Amino acid sequence: MKKYVVLAALVVGMPACGLLGNECGTPGPDTYYDVQGLEAGLAQQPVGQPREIVAAGASVASRDLRLSLRLHERHYTRTPANGLVSAAYACDQVFDPGNKGSAERVDSLSITSRYAYDVRHPAGTSLADVVEREGGTPWPQPSRQAPQAPFRSAELVFRVPPAAAGSQQFRVYYRQTNGEVYTAETVALTLRP
Repeated sequence: MKKYVVLAALVVGMPACGLLGNECGTPGPDTYYDVQGLEAGLAQQPVGQPREIVAAGASVASRDLRLSLRLHERHYTRTPANGLVSAAYACDQVFDPGNKGSAERVDSLSITSRYAYDVRHPAGTSLADVVEREGGTPWPQPSRQAPQAPFRSAELVFRVPPAAAGSQQFRVYYRQTNGEVYTAETVALTLRP
């Protein structure tokens, strides 16, 4: 009988001692992310003004327009379970989701418009030379010969205004080396030079 009491005390007491697996206060497991989709949205932010989401049909000056892109991600870990048996812990998140990146690579990434932007950019042609990341960083140009890590999120500005005020609706095409393709489209708006 004495053996059973000692065994029960050990089994009940092991989670409190941290013998069954990861516990609160220790670093979380390394996480990775898998791209599941793409989202594109428009906002306007005139100098000194708060940011506003652009509604369909709105009229926006090109210098105030922001094109926001965000990947939908699924996070996972490759860390095996530690300990003798499973134990559940309700802890605050202590790691950055996707901190180890992604095994996926993007080999094609383009932004186009359903309407002509200017003479050099008729409907459906790449606007890579018109947009840049906020802060002046060029928009990445991955290729099958030089795939890149996924961008996760980006905010783009239009460094070149359109030739004239008119309708614009932007499309983003994103393809990975594993064959997954994601597309996103913004609302239509009137873009002013």
